[in-house]
Amino acid sequence: MTVDGTYRPVDLEGFDFTVTGGVGTLVIDRPEKRNAISRPMWRALPEIIAGIDADDSIGALVITGAAGHFSAGSDIADLNVALADFWELNSTAEAAVANARTTTIAAITGNCVGGGTEIAAACDIRISAPGSIFGVTAAKLGLVYPPGPTRRLATVLGDSWARYLLVTASIVKFDQMRELGFFHEVSEAPLESAQAMGEKIVGLSRLSQIGSKAVLAGDLMETAGTPDADTAFNPPQWLDEAYQDEIARGQEAFFAKRPPEFGFRGTDWAEGSIPRSSAPEKP
Repeated sequence: MTVDGTYRPVDLEGFDFTVTGGVGTLVIDRPEKRNAISRPMWRALPEIIAGIDADDSIGALVITGAAGHFSAGSDIADLNVALADFWELNSTAEAAVANARTTTIAAITGNCVGGGTEIAAACDIRISAPGSIFGVTAAKLGLVYPPGPTRRLATVLGDSWARYLLVTASIVKFDQMRELGFFHEVSEAPLESAQAMGEKIVGLSRLSQIGSKAVLAGDLMETAGTPDADTAFNPPQWLDEAYQDEIARGQEAFFAKRPPEFGFRGTDWAEGSIPRSSAPEKP
């Protein structure tokens, strides 16, 4: 695909996807149900995220909803399944968002409830319009939310307020969620603000961004200590080589007072290699 354009990552109604300026926008598109997410849509999300991560022309991903609402969460008509089935489907989908190599931005308007709140919590950055409402109303349905998304919500909101949302099934208004720090920016036009944020992210080092997310996720950490030291710092050789290439580019741009031209790509991280454009030729 080209850097800018329109395509559907999977042949499935309920999502639309565009790319502009290297920023992908995934729209949850079921306005007749306030963008409630069907089981086929939940099932498709990991494949969609994997496809975006594999496309080096996409440097950031905005997730939003159609027609003035983010998402009302899971389609209630789809919930009469075994609990293990519900947990597996939702946990896998939301983990795909949370663990995406591509930086994710939630652009929130209107209803952001149930699974909508959980998807927003799984994104790296959240931008919300005034008047948006939030909540996890599982207790109104007798639903038990999956462990992973529940703990993730507690990480974002704090344990006390996550408990409040879950046990009271309350709808929490914009001002309260703003005080709790649920979103990072307020905008009358969150999709436009998310696009601008995404374009800024596209111009930064992908190595730094993915590396930071990997550290926070526990995928990169200090190795076991030695008798003489509590901690040994031994990053993989490919990561050190990629760092040497990337920092040289950053330093050169800094001292030349121009925007950097970084070479590291998301697929380089996936393959555990330095950028192909700068990797030494094999003998």
